Amino acid sequence: MMLRKQIVALLLALTLVPAFALAQEEKKATVVKYDEGSKMLTVKGKDWEQAAKVGSKLAESKADLLKEGTKVTVEFDDRGGGDVRVKSLNPR
Repeated sequence: MMLRKQIVALLLALTLVPAFALAQEEKKATVVKYDEGSKMLTVKGKDWEQAAKVGSKLAESKADLLKEGTKVTVEFDDRGGGDVRVKSLNPR
């Protein structure tokens, strides 16, 4: 019974660590596409690509960074269920 609890705890930790890492880490990326209508930003890193929703205030204040080809550092907020938001966006 104790072994079962340890295995469950280990599996839970292994599934939550990548989501936590994605949500907390600033990543270097290049803006691939920004859709003003849906406020969806797609950025691409060295070996990854992520689409995320940009809040209205952030979109207004960082409009110059939302152009295709802009090099940025981006931090994501993964809210679960595939809902990923841009937490911060800064020039690189």
